[in-house]
Amino acid sequence: MVNLGIIGLGNWGNKLANSLQKVPEANLISCFARTQKKREDFANKHNCIAKDSLDKLLDDKDLDGVIISTPHSTHKDLILEIANSKKHIMVEKPMTLNSDDAKVCIDCAEKNNVYIQVAHYRRLLPATRLLKKYILDDRLGKIHHFESNFSRPFGPDPNRPWRDSEDEAPAGAFTALGVHMIDNLFYLGGNFEKLCALSSVLDNDTPLDDITTVMIKYESGAHAVINTSLRLPFIASISAHGDKGSAWSLADGSKFLYQGIDEETQTEVTLNQLDGVIENLKNFCSSIKTSTVPETSGYEGLKVVRALEAITESVDANNSFIDINLKRWS
Repeated sequence: MVNLGIIGLGNWGNKLANSLQKVPEANLISCFARTQKKREDFANKHNCIAKDSLDKLLDDKDLDGVIISTPHSTHKDLILEIANSKKHIMVEKPMTLNSDDAKVCIDCAEKNNVYIQVAHYRRLLPATRLLKKYILDDRLGKIHHFESNFSRPFGPDPNRPWRDSEDEAPAGAFTALGVHMIDNLFYLGGNFEKLCALSSVLDNDTPLDDITTVMIKYESGAHAVINTSLRLPFIASISAHGDKGSAWSLADGSKFLYQGIDEETQTEVTLNQLDGVIENLKNFCSSIKTSTVPETSGYEGLKVVRALEAITESVDANNSFIDINLKRWS
């Protein structure tokens, strides 16, 4: 068994704890939040031990790994403290809010011989996995461009006011939603060369931008576009288009369509469904048990953070293209 603790016991922390019950090798043994009632209620609900300080949680020699489900701005300090306690880390996305902090976290984890896994679980969804296979098998030919959209009516949210803070959510929906599609685009197409962004406020009830559009040029020469909004009906889709065909991961990775270059219509391919959150937790436990670097490692998380950082830089520079320059950290 892999013994885990969790920090951050809100809505998503409860979702993760419920999902852990479906991971046979996982054993949730402890939890921590700053509020006594919250941690005691969580511990009673999920049959684990409430620790009244982070130090006490990390001092447990039986603890193998810690899940971080807290506001984005807290991730760096928590990762460093957990890594220095020699525990493995699964952190919600984005890993940090700037790329230099992400590199500091990676270096600290490597020094302490522990893993960081970033919860970019949407690349694990069946349609997105099949889309990657079609690309690798040359079913789509030379890829010219990718298109993606991740939107949902996610704000404003009085129950989670930190999500409506500009400090916690640069580029509006990109910090909460668009990061998933950034990771998918890295996974499917390789490294970005540069990007530019347009981000706008349409309503004035929160300080966050309501709609953001990003254009990307890959190192391969291919193009991509991402749209994301906190105001629109739920949509989570990504597609790849090449000189032999096109394919779509739709309905949040649960539906797959393919269209060959000489075909006029799309054909649906039947998929075996899975829960990406559960699969991500399984992968975390497997990495710990087998001493294997996670697929969505700290470096994969850093690439997403750098792209998110470049989006805000582009908006501040009147929508100019910003070089990603990942070689700086390789």
